[in-house]
Amino acid sequence: MTKRLKLAQFLPYRCNNLAEQISFSLSRIYVERFGVTIAQWRILATLGDGGEMQANQIGRATNMDKVRVSRAVASLRSRDLLERKPCETDSRAALLCLSAVGRRLYGRIAAEALQWEEQLLQPLTATERQSLFGMIEKLETRLVEMEEPA
Repeated sequence: MTKRLKLAQFLPYRCNNLAEQISFSLSRIYVERFGVTIAQWRILATLGDGGEMQANQIGRATNMDKVRVSRAVASLRSRDLLERKPCETDSRAALLCLSAVGRRLYGRIAAEALQWEEQLLQPLTATERQSLFGMIEKLETRLVEMEEPA
């Protein structure tokens, strides 16, 4: 007998639904309170955590396509939240970083996002939290292994 797919027990389905619910719930903070879209927040958070990056690096880090990154970058630059600097290693590319205004906004949103995350994780013990992040890392590593040619 063939094993039957049950969505309630299918990991990709459950993870996708959870990710969408988390993203939507968290987005209320930065969309409603700060006027920042999901794509814009991903860029602010990526640069806030990683410093200067090229647009293509941001795209890879956030899993966003080139057009979405470009539009969000343009919007953030129009609000003076990002600065663009020449790239010393590639004259065709530019490095993006948070401006002083962008760093302040990032700090305000990040503080609220961390509070929100703490509320979400509240039912989990410290050990469960550690296990959860450990399992996520194992699955991320396995996905990379599965993509490598045999």
